[in-house]
Amino acid sequence: MSNNKIYWKDLITMLKQGQEVTDCEIEFRNEKVDFKDVALLNRNGFRVNEDLILYDDDIDFSDDPDLTDEEVNRINTFTSLADTLAVEPEIKEWIKNEKIDINTLAAQLIRNFYETMINIPKNAAI
Repeated sequence: MSNNKIYWKDLITMLKQGQEVTDCEIEFRNEKVDFKDVALLNRNGFRVNEDLILYDDDIDFSDDPDLTDEEVNRINTFTSLADTLAVEPEIKEWIKNEKIDINTLAAQLIRNFYETMINIPKNAAI
């Protein structure tokens, strides 16, 4: 790039007017650039450092109901335990579709196995 510097706001104005701008350096003045303006700059071959991009985080989630504690626990439990265990994808999908609490299921299976093992004589064939 040359020493030809253009203030980024002026460059945005020029690009929006359809002017072709090349061979210049963008000048920033310790201010953030809206991500929509960054997109326009990118489409025209100008890059903006990530730390200068202003993202609009004012997203309205008012129409999205909050997750209940039970739903959060079920999601976290399934993700962590299911990812830890070597379970086939078909079974993981079934557990997810049936909304099975994997912790409760695993605890009950272990309890059943334990009770079976302590009730079987030591020298019995399993």
